[in-house]
Amino acid sequence: MRKIWVFIFSIIVLQFHVAAQQQGCNLQIGGRVTDKEHEALLSYATVYILELQTGAVCDDNALFAIGELCAGNYTLLISHLGCATDTVNIQLEKSVFLEFELNHQDSVLEAIQVHVSMETYKGTLTTDYLEGKALEAIAGKSLGNALKDMNGLNTIQTGNSISKPVIHGLHSNRILIMNNGVRQEGQQWGNEHGPEIDPFIADNITVIKGAAGVKYGSDAMGGVILVNPAPLIDTGGTRGAVQIAGFSNTKGGAASAYIQSHYSPFVWRLQGTLKAEGTAQTPDYYLANTAYHEANGSAAVKYHKNDFETELYYSYFHNTIGIFSASHIGNLTDLENAFVSDTPYIAGNFTYDIGRPYQLINHHLVKSVSHYHNDKFGNIYLTAAWQNNIRKEYDTHVPLDDSIAALGLPSLYFEIGTITTELEWKHHKKIIFSGSVGLSGMNQQNITRYSTFIPNFKNYSGGIYALETYQLNDWSLEAGLRYDYKWTKAFFYDEGELQTPEHQYSALSWNIGSTYFDRNHTTFNINFSSAWRAPAMNELYSDGLHHGAAALEYGDPGLLQERSYQLITGFEYETPKTYIEIGAYNNYMQNFIYLQPVLPPALTIRGAFPVFEYQQTNANIFGIDATAHYHITEPFMVETKFSMLRARDLENDVWVVMMPADKLTGKVHYIFKSFGKIENLDAGVAVVHVFKQNRTYAEADYLPAPEVYTLTSLSIGSDIKCKHHSISWSLEAENLFNVAYRDYLNRFQIFCR
Repeated sequence: MRKIWVFIFSIIVLQFHVAAQQQGCNLQIGGRVTDKEHEALLSYATVYILELQTGAVCDDNALFAIGELCAGNYTLLISHLGCATDTVNIQLEKSVFLEFELNHQDSVLEAIQVHVSMETYKGTLTTDYLEGKALEAIAGKSLGNALKDMNGLNTIQTGNSISKPVIHGLHSNRILIMNNGVRQEGQQWGNEHGPEIDPFIADNITVIKGAAGVKYGSDAMGGVILVNPAPLIDTGGTRGAVQIAGFSNTKGGAASAYIQSHYSPFVWRLQGTLKAEGTAQTPDYYLANTAYHEANGSAAVKYHKNDFETELYYSYFHNTIGIFSASHIGNLTDLENAFVSDTPYIAGNFTYDIGRPYQLINHHLVKSVSHYHNDKFGNIYLTAAWQNNIRKEYDTHVPLDDSIAALGLPSLYFEIGTITTELEWKHHKKIIFSGSVGLSGMNQQNITRYSTFIPNFKNYSGGIYALETYQLNDWSLEAGLRYDYKWTKAFFYDEGELQTPEHQYSALSWNIGSTYFDRNHTTFNINFSSAWRAPAMNELYSDGLHHGAAALEYGDPGLLQERSYQLITGFEYETPKTYIEIGAYNNYMQNFIYLQPVLPPALTIRGAFPVFEYQQTNANIFGIDATAHYHITEPFMVETKFSMLRARDLENDVWVVMMPADKLTGKVHYIFKSFGKIENLDAGVAVVHVFKQNRTYAEADYLPAPEVYTLTSLSIGSDIKCKHHSISWSLEAENLFNVAYRDYLNRFQIFCR
């Protein structure tokens, strides 16, 4: 029966081929997707064309067809539940019928050469993806805000403009962000230092939930975020795209565009983004001095010939961030009144101007990656990158040093330079094993000026790892081991004498996990891992006023390195109508480092501020993420998500502070039938209910946790197909009923009730 279907489908493809000869842009890619080991049909697999942002879903017989294509090179993403997504480059000159074979881990596609390699994850940890329409819908948002709707993810914020992603309660130095295959390195000196990444560069974002320290290093103990631009592909002609986003609350907007072209054996791309927002507002007042300006750009060029390719990439990120004026208060009485006031201590009006206090950030990244492929030996990747991150923080008042004040210099200046290298060998499948071996190194230096909140320091680190996968029938077993070493040396003056303390850290990270794929639409996975992290420089030596956070922060040079033991399990069930995913995790952390509020606030010559100290304890963090959606009819779908997290300080028998509250989300949306040139018209309503964070205690913060709140949003969008172009648009009304609320993970929520 299967052969009959293939024969009929092939005849259809040939008919399209005849039409294509008569009409230049009526070619078709058709084919079938199967399981490589068992030759089983992979019904409902997806085939997606990156360049056109369109694709198809296989039918019950694992057949698909994508029509109305022009001749040229296309990059196909072939994916199926429980299998690794494959990236395939083909030259389309006539209508074709292709056979794709997927593995649960690594995939080999005969007779088709893969030219492009993106940063992908194929392990046993739970992952979430943001791509296609979902990525377009959040255009213009910061990286933290773009990810917060994923189940198990939250955002820790400092006012309206600064956000950082939180994965299962962990953030900052415990979350590694890979920016186009390079670990993002900037000043992570606290909650208000957001990642210096333009989300517009991303073609897809992958979030790995859990300790991925074997592959990515010791700082990945909480999870990894892979920000992947669209691959540079060997295509003829020139292509481009423009994205525009607007925001009514801040009367702001963002625009991003790219253009790319191919001149064999070279291909290049240029990209740029501009963004500006004015003062943010609540239902009752403006948040003074919360305007935001941003300008970014990137460029890439690749050379490819035979089995070798090399790519050079450069990106520049620049933003100016206004810091909420009401967070900087002159005396203790006014600060205490601000804690209980219904309105901010300092009133604001709408403006695009940014005054003191504010931050100015510049980030440069240069990356070179070379790839050599050998049919027998495997693939070798060599990546080298240089980053330079400059952060200037301007206090409400000018610097006390008149000479510095006269020059308009910042109160705090940080400049951190980082060189990273990585050599990785991915060997081909040997009998039932596949995997990789790698070496990595980092050289980092930090320079501070005008203040010693964070000292100057040097940091050298290196790691070696091996990660192997064993594939047998429906089972996949993954195991890995990594060793990392880190050496740091700080430079600062104490009572007029230069101090140069050194710290050395080293430890093993390991991982073992398994995935079972049941052909009855079910996947189970379990992962047990251990990772570690050295204390960051701000945790060791913070000393004084942190302007952006509007707080006094003090480190502890005696902090020990953290160690995490994490167990994660997952269950997925998928049919054409139903999808259910449930994940559970338990993370026991030795020497867990946290920022503890120290009451009461303190008065300094710069004003009155809350006080925080870095402390350490043993903690246990556990929780559940659940997602389900159901197609009532083919176009009508309901979806719900629930996340719950608990974090306990085991030594003091209290709750750990600043952990996300429970969250429940419900969404209903309807996809209309295509009519004319309008396709994928999708309208939906979503409700997010955030519970009160009751797991705290009186001494844990300056104010009790905010009350429960519920937000409603509406959205609509579609594609408009033109002859050779496509226009995608969407409109979303967030917080439809203009609800006034405070979020527990926003550090500035204490400055007004």
